[in-house]
Amino acid sequence: MDNNFYEVPRERRRVTENQKSKNFMTRIIIIQLALSLLITGALFLICRTDSNLSQNIKSFYSEMCKNDIAVSEIFDSFKNVVQETFSPSVEIEDATGETETTTGEKADFSPVFLTVNFTKPIKEGNITSKFGYRISPITNKYSLHSGLDIASPESTKIYSVYDGIVERAEYNEINGNYIVIKHSNTLKTTYNHCNKLLVKEGETVRKGEVIALVGQTGYATGNHLHFEVLLNGKYINPLYVLSYDF
Repeated sequence: MDNNFYEVPRERRRVTENQKSKNFMTRIIIIQLALSLLITGALFLICRTDSNLSQNIKSFYSEMCKNDIAVSEIFDSFKNVVQETFSPSVEIEDATGETETTTGEKADFSPVFLTVNFTKPIKEGNITSKFGYRISPITNKYSLHSGLDIASPESTKIYSVYDGIVERAEYNEINGNYIVIKHSNTLKTTYNHCNKLLVKEGETVRKGEVIALVGQTGYATGNHLHFEVLLNGKYINPLYVLSYDF
């Protein structure tokens, strides 16, 4: 018996390789079709729930079809549509009292873990609105709620969640009486809609120190604390860094 390995005839080998190539291409086409259907379905559902976004996408494709356009311009335009889809422009009211348009660059939705432990800004209260997008009860617009609303009776004590320096203690039309505390070069917290402020700008405060009393000054529909956390200049979800649950 010959000990040499059996060699597949060239013709049959060529057929086998061609078949493998066809099977591979078939799988690629099926995967691409599935992804296309998935993306189309997702866009359809998003547009069904947001008429403004639907109109923006239609306008984008209409303009692209009317004019000659470079590949780089198509890519940039497509990137803008994706950004508008998954990080829509919204109005955001920050602790300066200024209302500005943003596309999510002032907020970070990623989970965050700090090396310090915050105490409770209010000992007892009910969370009435969490961090994230919502229909604002004040403007009735889809906007980013940049903090955590904790409802509590008027004049309930508000505590500094950690050691820091009072950067602002003032009033404006949106936030009412509010405080900004700088805990480090990268970490700040804000306390909004207070009835009364008990600290002044430049003061050093300690963790657990009473700094204000709950109220409904500024744009507020009831007595509550609007509490915000800013890390590296971006709003983050306060529930990621608070060491308790209400």
